[in-house]
Amino acid sequence: MDQRAGRQPHVSVTTPEQVADLIQEVYEANGLLADEVDCILGSRAAVSDATIDRFTRLADRLRPGAAARAHLADLDSSLLMAGTSVWMVRRRQGAACSASGRAALRWSGEESA
Repeated sequence: MDQRAGRQPHVSVTTPEQVADLIQEVYEANGLLADEVDCILGSRAAVSDATIDRFTRLADRLRPGAAARAHLADLDSSLLMAGTSVWMVRRRQGAACSASGRAALRWSGEESA
């Protein structure tokens, strides 16, 4: 990790598949953050060392997503759009492999006839 910049150095991203990987990293980090916020909102626990430790671990787990987001911001828009298309196809294919995923696709109207 590049300590001066506080984030990982950028790796050359030249394919839509690599862009899709970065988008997935951001998506997963956003999910972690949303889960933690839900836990905080549902808790009445006071601030403690345990809470601070939990936030520190969360921050460490979010860093790759933050680095991926920064990297995505620097990409050419056509490559970003192509990568987004690849990511969306991957998500649909993954969702189609589970019963809950198939139900979500069916109810969202995204399922093809």
